[in-house]
Amino acid sequence: MDVQALKATTADGIALRGEIVRGNTTFVVCIHDVGEDIDAWKPIRGELAKQGWTILALDLRGHGGSDGEWTGERGELDAGVAVTVARRLGAQHVAVVASGKGAILALQALERALEDESLELPDSLVLISPGPLNGLNPMTLRGGGLPKLFVFGAEDPYARDARVLAKTSIGWKVQTTYGTDARAGALIEIRARLIVDKAVTFLREQETLRGPGLERMKRRLGTRASRADG
Repeated sequence: MDVQALKATTADGIALRGEIVRGNTTFVVCIHDVGEDIDAWKPIRGELAKQGWTILALDLRGHGGSDGEWTGERGELDAGVAVTVARRLGAQHVAVVASGKGAILALQALERALEDESLELPDSLVLISPGPLNGLNPMTLRGGGLPKLFVFGAEDPYARDARVLAKTSIGWKVQTTYGTDARAGALIEIRARLIVDKAVTFLREQETLRGPGLERMKRRLGTRASRADG
């Protein structure tokens, strides 16, 4: 598995660093939990890469090799730039796989992109141990109709938040729980094989469909071509 270094700059000028494993035009964009780093994906990265997909992971600001300081604010920009990088590298399907607080950031980035046509949208979401909400209104994190797989421990201290997010989510969704209180990186480590199996089944189906992110990208390219012809 050829792992290459990757760097991206957020909309507010923070340099994020991470890794990419090159595969086909289905990109799995990994967003880790706060307090972790991209090493949290090692238990499943290799198996996902075996599917032929491109695996892209960036450290959040103030984590791992990335610049900046984690203050709890603007982290959604980190999730957003990861999707943008994937599109720029030729992604035809972008699946965001996010854990813990990173899953909340992914949903916040999605809502921001839904409101701004100039931003890139993912096509599907795998949310592992999403939460905590910490007072956020789940009705503002409904995911705009994108298909979602929710995976979390039944005894996770934030399992209620995960269930609320799944219940209020718009669009097709699947929910899987395991009998453990482990969450985010710890859940990935102890349930790696099961999570991979669920994620692969979900993403294999989704990558055959025309996702909203791909549709937006094609509209934008079409508009640019029309302007050039004019």
